Amino acid sequence: MGVYTKIFFQFPRVFWDNSTQFFLYASPTRGYYPVWQNLDLPDFLPGSGIFFVTVVTDQSYVVDHQDDETTKSQILVTLRQMFGEENVPEPIDFMYPRWSTTPWAYGSYSNWPPGLTLEGHQNLRRNNGRLWYAGEATSSEYYGYLHGAYFEGKRAGEKIAACLKGGEREHCNNGKEYSVLHGTTRPEEYNVQNGWTQTSFQTIGDVDLEGGGG
Repeated sequence: MGVYTKIFFQFPRVFWDNSTQFFLYASPTRGYYPVWQNLDLPDFLPGSGIFFVTVVTDQSYVVDHQDDETTKSQILVTLRQMFGEENVPEPIDFMYPRWSTTPWAYGSYSNWPPGLTLEGHQNLRRNNGRLWYAGEATSSEYYGYLHGAYFEGKRAGEKIAACLKGGEREHCNNGKEYSVLHGTTRPEEYNVQNGWTQTSFQTIGDVDLEGGGG
Protein backbone atom coordinates (compact mmCIF):
# COMPACT_ATOMS: atom_id res chain seq x y z
CA MET A 1 0.00 0.00 0.00
CA GLY A 2 1.11 3.54 -0.73
CA VAL A 3 0.73 6.27 1.88
CA TYR A 4 -0.29 9.83 1.00
CA THR A 5 -1.25 12.25 3.77
CA LYS A 6 -2.93 15.65 3.67
CA ILE A 7 -2.55 17.69 6.87
CA PHE A 8 -5.15 20.44 7.24
CA PHE A 9 -4.89 23.74 9.13
CA GLN A 10 -7.56 26.38 9.57
CA PHE A 11 -6.26 29.82 10.45
CA PRO A 12 -8.13 32.90 11.75
CA ARG A 13 -6.75 34.95 8.84
CA VAL A 14 -4.97 34.44 5.53
CA PHE A 15 -1.25 35.25 5.77
CA TRP A 16 -0.20 33.77 2.42
CA ASP A 17 -0.65 35.19 -1.09
CA ASN A 18 -4.34 34.49 -1.62
CA SER A 19 -4.03 34.76 -5.40
CA THR A 20 -1.85 31.62 -5.40
CA GLN A 21 -3.03 28.03 -5.08
CA PHE A 22 0.21 26.11 -4.56
CA PHE A 23 3.35 26.83 -2.52
CA LEU A 24 6.56 24.80 -2.27
CA TYR A 25 8.94 24.46 0.66
CA ALA A 26 12.47 23.20 -0.01
CA SER A 27 13.87 21.52 3.09
CA PRO A 28 17.33 19.97 3.47
CA THR A 29 15.36 16.88 4.52
CA ARG A 30 13.75 15.26 1.50
CA GLY A 31 9.94 15.22 1.64
CA TYR A 32 9.66 17.39 4.77
CA TYR A 33 6.31 19.26 4.43
CA PRO A 34 7.04 20.28 0.83
CA VAL A 35 3.77 20.95 -1.03
CA TRP A 36 1.15 23.38 0.26
CA GLN A 37 -2.29 24.14 -1.16
CA ASN A 38 -4.59 27.07 -0.48
CA LEU A 39 -8.30 26.23 -0.19
CA ASP A 40 -9.34 29.82 0.58
CA LEU A 41 -10.03 30.50 -3.10
CA PRO A 42 -13.23 31.36 -5.03
CA ASP A 43 -13.49 27.90 -6.63
CA PHE A 44 -12.82 26.04 -3.36
CA LEU A 45 -13.74 27.31 0.13
CA PRO A 46 -13.52 31.12 0.10
CA GLY A 47 -13.26 32.64 3.55
CA SER A 48 -12.35 29.32 5.15
CA GLY A 49 -8.74 30.10 6.06
CA ILE A 50 -7.82 26.50 5.21
CA PHE A 51 -4.25 25.76 4.19
CA PHE A 52 -2.96 22.18 3.91
CA VAL A 53 0.29 20.37 3.27
CA THR A 54 0.82 17.00 1.59
CA VAL A 55 3.44 14.46 2.62
CA VAL A 56 4.05 11.01 1.17
CA THR A 57 5.80 7.71 1.85
CA ASP A 58 8.53 8.07 4.54
CA GLN A 59 7.27 11.37 5.93
CA SER A 60 3.71 10.01 5.96
CA TYR A 61 4.86 7.11 8.14
CA VAL A 62 6.60 9.59 10.46
CA VAL A 63 3.51 11.75 11.04
CA ASP A 64 1.28 8.68 11.32
CA HIS A 65 3.29 7.51 14.33
CA GLN A 66 3.68 10.79 16.18
CA ASP A 67 1.11 12.75 18.18
CA ASP A 68 -0.84 15.71 16.84
CA GLU A 69 1.07 18.29 18.88
CA THR A 70 4.43 17.17 17.51
CA THR A 71 3.20 17.33 13.92
CA LYS A 72 1.50 20.69 14.45
CA SER A 73 4.61 22.16 16.09
CA GLN A 74 6.90 20.98 13.27
CA ILE A 75 4.62 22.43 10.63
CA LEU A 76 4.18 25.79 12.36
CA VAL A 77 7.97 26.12 12.54
CA THR A 78 8.06 25.40 8.79
CA LEU A 79 5.33 27.94 8.02
CA ARG A 80 7.09 30.62 10.06
CA GLN A 81 10.26 29.97 8.10
CA MET A 82 8.27 30.39 4.89
CA PHE A 83 6.18 33.43 5.78
CA GLY A 84 7.89 35.04 8.76
CA GLU A 85 7.64 34.41 12.49
CA GLU A 86 5.39 37.39 13.14
CA ASN A 87 2.94 36.61 10.30
CA VAL A 88 1.73 33.11 11.17
CA PRO A 89 -0.91 32.93 13.94
CA GLU A 90 -1.91 29.86 15.91
CA PRO A 91 -4.44 27.74 14.00
CA ILE A 92 -8.05 27.54 15.13
CA ASP A 93 -8.33 23.94 13.88
CA PHE A 94 -6.04 21.16 12.74
CA MET A 95 -6.49 17.54 11.60
CA TYR A 96 -5.10 14.77 9.44
CA PRO A 97 -5.87 11.08 8.82
CA ARG A 98 -3.37 8.36 9.70
CA TRP A 99 -3.89 6.03 6.78
CA SER A 100 -1.05 3.62 7.47
CA THR A 101 -2.39 2.82 10.96
CA THR A 102 -6.13 2.78 10.15
CA PRO A 103 -7.19 -0.89 10.52
CA TRP A 104 -9.64 -0.98 7.61
CA ALA A 105 -7.12 0.63 5.24
CA TYR A 106 -3.46 0.33 6.33
CA GLY A 107 -2.55 2.70 3.54
CA SER A 108 -3.95 5.35 1.23
CA TYR A 109 -4.00 3.51 -2.10
CA SER A 110 -2.82 0.26 -3.62
CA ASN A 111 0.67 0.19 -5.05
CA TRP A 112 1.90 -2.83 -6.99
CA PRO A 113 5.08 -4.30 -5.50
CA PRO A 114 7.97 -5.39 -7.73
CA GLY A 115 7.22 -8.72 -9.35
CA LEU A 116 3.42 -8.46 -9.45
CA THR A 117 2.21 -9.40 -12.93
CA LEU A 118 -1.14 -9.04 -14.65
CA GLU A 119 -1.66 -12.75 -13.96
CA GLY A 120 -1.21 -12.28 -10.23
CA HIS A 121 -3.38 -9.17 -10.22
CA GLN A 122 -6.12 -10.95 -12.15
CA ASN A 123 -6.19 -13.67 -9.47
CA LEU A 124 -6.72 -10.94 -6.86
CA ARG A 125 -9.54 -9.21 -8.74
CA ARG A 126 -11.42 -12.32 -9.87
CA ASN A 127 -14.68 -13.06 -8.06
CA ASN A 128 -14.88 -15.89 -5.53
CA GLY A 129 -18.22 -17.42 -6.46
CA ARG A 130 -20.94 -14.95 -5.41
CA LEU A 131 -18.40 -12.65 -3.74
CA TRP A 132 -17.20 -9.93 -6.11
CA TYR A 133 -14.45 -7.37 -5.58
CA ALA A 134 -14.37 -3.82 -6.95
CA GLY A 135 -12.24 -0.83 -6.05
CA GLU A 136 -9.18 1.08 -7.15
CA ALA A 137 -7.01 -1.87 -6.07
CA THR A 138 -8.71 -4.18 -8.59
CA SER A 139 -8.11 -1.83 -11.50
CA SER A 140 -5.23 -2.98 -13.70
CA GLU A 141 -4.85 0.38 -15.40
CA TYR A 142 -5.88 2.97 -12.82
CA TYR A 143 -5.01 1.42 -9.46
CA GLY A 144 -4.46 4.10 -6.84
CA TYR A 145 -6.92 6.54 -8.44
CA LEU A 146 -10.57 7.42 -7.89
CA HIS A 147 -11.55 6.73 -11.49
CA GLY A 148 -10.08 3.22 -11.12
CA ALA A 149 -12.59 2.56 -8.33
CA TYR A 150 -15.41 4.02 -10.45
CA PHE A 151 -14.64 1.93 -13.53
CA GLU A 152 -14.21 -1.26 -11.49
CA GLY A 153 -17.50 -0.73 -9.64
CA LYS A 154 -19.27 -0.11 -12.93
CA ARG A 155 -17.71 -3.21 -14.49
CA ALA A 156 -18.61 -5.49 -11.58
CA GLY A 157 -22.16 -4.12 -11.38
CA GLU A 158 -22.78 -4.64 -15.08
CA LYS A 159 -21.45 -8.21 -14.98
CA ILE A 160 -23.51 -9.12 -11.92
CA ALA A 161 -26.65 -7.62 -13.49
CA ALA A 162 -26.06 -9.58 -16.70
CA CYS A 163 -25.52 -12.78 -14.71
CA LEU A 164 -28.74 -12.27 -12.72
CA LYS A 165 -30.63 -11.80 -15.97
CA GLY A 166 -29.53 -15.24 -17.08
CA GLY A 167 -26.67 -14.10 -19.26
CA GLU A 168 -23.86 -16.18 -20.68
CA ARG A 169 -21.46 -17.97 -18.35
CA GLU A 170 -18.81 -15.35 -19.09
CA HIS A 171 -20.96 -12.74 -17.31
CA CYS A 172 -20.94 -14.75 -14.07
CA ASN A 173 -17.21 -14.54 -13.44
CA ASN A 174 -14.60 -11.84 -13.62
CA GLY A 175 -12.16 -13.25 -16.12
CA LYS A 176 -9.48 -15.89 -16.02
CA GLU A 177 -7.90 -17.56 -13.02
CA TYR A 178 -4.23 -18.46 -13.26
CA SER A 179 -3.09 -21.61 -11.44
CA VAL A 180 0.50 -21.08 -12.63
CA LEU A 181 2.03 -17.61 -12.45
CA HIS A 182 4.85 -16.45 -14.70
CA GLY A 183 7.54 -14.08 -13.51
CA THR A 184 6.74 -11.39 -16.07
CA THR A 185 3.69 -10.15 -17.93
CA ARG A 186 3.83 -11.34 -21.51
CA PRO A 187 2.75 -8.92 -24.27
CA GLU A 188 -0.26 -11.04 -25.23
CA GLU A 189 -1.61 -10.75 -21.67
CA TYR A 190 -2.31 -7.03 -22.02
CA ASN A 191 -5.94 -7.69 -22.88
CA VAL A 192 -9.51 -7.18 -21.73
CA GLN A 193 -9.62 -10.55 -19.95
CA ASN A 194 -6.93 -9.27 -17.59
CA GLY A 195 -8.62 -5.91 -17.08
CA TRP A 196 -6.43 -4.07 -19.58
CA THR A 197 -8.68 -2.11 -21.94
CA GLN A 198 -6.60 0.97 -22.68
CA THR A 199 -2.84 0.73 -22.87
CA SER A 200 -0.03 3.19 -23.32
CA PHE A 201 1.63 0.58 -25.53
CA GLN A 202 -0.82 1.54 -28.27
CA THR A 203 0.87 4.91 -28.64
CA ILE A 204 4.19 3.30 -29.55
CA GLY A 205 2.78 0.32 -31.40
CA ASP A 206 4.01 -2.52 -29.21
CA VAL A 207 0.69 -4.07 -28.20
CA ASP A 208 -2.92 -3.62 -29.26
CA LEU A 209 -6.11 -4.47 -27.35
CA GLU A 210 -6.02 -8.08 -28.46
CA GLY A 211 -2.42 -8.48 -27.36
CA GLY A 212 -0.95 -8.61 -30.85
CA GLY A 213 1.69 -6.43 -32.40
CA GLY A 214 0.90 -2.79 -33.00
